[in-house]
Amino acid sequence: MTRIHLALIAAGVLAAASPAYAQTDPHQPTNDGSAAASMTVPPGQVAPGVDPGTSSANAGVSGMIQQNQASNAAGQAQYQSDLAAYDAAMQAHGHAVARQDVHYAHQQQAYASAMEAWRVQTAACKRGHQRACDAPTPDPADFY
Repeated sequence: MTRIHLALIAAGVLAAASPAYAQTDPHQPTNDGSAAASMTVPPGQVAPGVDPGTSSANAGVSGMIQQNQASNAAGQAQYQSDLAAYDAAMQAHGHAVARQDVHYAHQQQAYASAMEAWRVQTAACKRGHQRACDAPTPDPADFY
């Protein structure tokens, strides 16, 4: 065999063995076959441990979750406040529209009454009643 073949074989052995070494974590001991370890973790598997990096990442995520929940609560409170203000404005607008409708109905009735009085006055004038001819045109404001 040549040196190149030996180098390739050695590289292959190292490459095949490296994934096993890459998966070990110094913060998580493997099961060494002792009685205590074999009670909870099957042989050859990683026993749970405490990894400072994972704990730090979990704490950061937990903090972000709490911030999001606080932000969501504040946003929900603002939404409820805005919704109540909108409902109050719509109710006030509804009352204003109702008052305007009543006022408009009175205006229409006053105009109709003034027109009726004008028709009576015009008919009297055509029949020769000079007083009816000299009288001013009925004003709808007088019929409110």
